[in-house]
Amino acid sequence: MKKISKIALGLSATAIALGLYINNQCFVAKEEKVTLTNEKLKNPIKITQISDFHSNAIKNLDELLANIKRFDPDFIILTGDIIDYGTENKIKRSVYFLEKLSRLNKITYYITGNHEEGGPNLDVFLNEIDRLGIKYLRNEGENLKINGNDLYLYGTSMFDFSYENYKTSDKNVNIILSHFSKKVRDNYRGDEDFVFSGHTHGGQVRFPIIGGLIAPGEGVLPDFDKGTFKFKNTIIYVDSGLGNTFLPLRFLDQIQYSNITLVPVV
Repeated sequence: MKKISKIALGLSATAIALGLYINNQCFVAKEEKVTLTNEKLKNPIKITQISDFHSNAIKNLDELLANIKRFDPDFIILTGDIIDYGTENKIKRSVYFLEKLSRLNKITYYITGNHEEGGPNLDVFLNEIDRLGIKYLRNEGENLKINGNDLYLYGTSMFDFSYENYKTSDKNVNIILSHFSKKVRDNYRGDEDFVFSGHTHGGQVRFPIIGGLIAPGEGVLPDFDKGTFKFKNTIIYVDSGLGNTFLPLRFLDQIQYSNITLVPVV
């Protein structure tokens, strides 16, 4: 009986520890620091990327905001699925987060993901985006001058992705915001310098060496699941997101936001 009791106690302790670990993975955000290079750049540019928030209840929100403030990005990009589904409560939760973020007084750009476009009340959420002064890019671009660099920032739609309004020049560093990087890969132009995406959640469940087990639209053992990838002439960065979908389940894949520095080639 003593042996059985010890086994039961051990299993209980393991279950509790695993539950606490998964809870931490799903609701405590970590800062991912990323450095990317391009020969067109003259000086560094700092960008904060937030993706796949999914109306999450982040436990260390104040720490997240403090880290972004300390990083002091030139602008912030929201790469889709900021709401999980267009219900009143979930929209309110995401707007609460964006209101906190807007107090940092940083130019912020937003594109939609499949959860916004595929759910109800997108117009309600877009009204809140507009109220907060966040710039919504729907298959359209904007020319920026930052730290002596000429940038062209182009934001795409998830379900009606289009390059129809894409207008750049040879001098520009071209940055594409696409919720799902496969949309760019399938419609590749060749002059995209950087692509910033989300959607995959890093697989949510990952293992060493193997990486993500499965990602939406990328299949089993996906190639573009999380992190930095070279695709032809382009650098693709996939952020694994600040939220969860269907179930709060993550393993070796803690929710994150990315503080990204683009630097010249030395």
